[in-house]
Amino acid sequence: LAVEIARKVTSKHNQDARIITVGMQGRGKSWLSLTLAYGIACEVARIQNRRKGVNTKWTDYFKLDNIVIMDDTKVREVLSDVKQYNIYLFDDIGIAWNAREAMSKGNKLLNDVFQVFRTENTVVMMSIISDFLIDKVPRNLVNYQIEMDMSLFSQHWTFPKVFNVVSKPREHAPHYHYPRTKEGVAVVRFACPAPPEKLRTEYDVLRREAATKIRVERMKNEAEEAKRPKSGVKGVFPNEEKYKKVEQLIAAGLSQRKACKIMECDSAAYRKWRDTKAKEN
Repeated sequence: LAVEIARKVTSKHNQDARIITVGMQGRGKSWLSLTLAYGIACEVARIQNRRKGVNTKWTDYFKLDNIVIMDDTKVREVLSDVKQYNIYLFDDIGIAWNAREAMSKGNKLLNDVFQVFRTENTVVMMSIISDFLIDKVPRNLVNYQIEMDMSLFSQHWTFPKVFNVVSKPREHAPHYHYPRTKEGVAVVRFACPAPPEKLRTEYDVLRREAATKIRVERMKNEAEEAKRPKSGVKGVFPNEEKYKKVEQLIAAGLSQRKACKIMECDSAAYRKWRDTKAKEN
């Protein structure tokens, strides 16, 4: 898969690749994304060295600066310095954009990413817990969707399903097809090894820093929310859009507690909204 994508973006046809990886927490999305990004970078370096007689390394196309973990600010930094044939990884992207008004801002930014990055023949990778966290427009612009199926962390393997995403404009919906070998055999599942240990260790440090930053920001947001006057109008809920997203997360298999945590809303307030809406209906 890495070879296919690398050849695609380095071809003469002005191509790019947009990949979304979907899976619940702890299923190996980050491992897979790092391994795939590393593999693509190695192949791009090999292709460039053969074509141009240069001596580039995989780190010229994928490095820590190309990884964004739950950080809206860094997305803008990456956008301002896009490099040709580089691989950019936006990890756990939905979490970064679930704060107040961030869903619309985040998706607008994603749309800009997908539209702008193509001119530099880049690979844009995203990992999220559910694809409904990304609006319809960005979701319909992806080339590949990867779904985490199995993980054997003790043996350093993950087993994802990969789909080629084909747009069907008249049906207003994408179609998902298994990739096929040269012989026409559908590849239902891939076996993906763990990323290099050095890359994995550096990523873990980066992720811990991002998680700490998110926790601090959430505590600050909760403190500010507590200071705001409550709505006195019966049946009016300022966070109704968040509660609707909570319902979708619960329907996708998350617990109420985890869904509310992701959407940064109070569980009791969500239950009150849910019960009120049930009575109204």
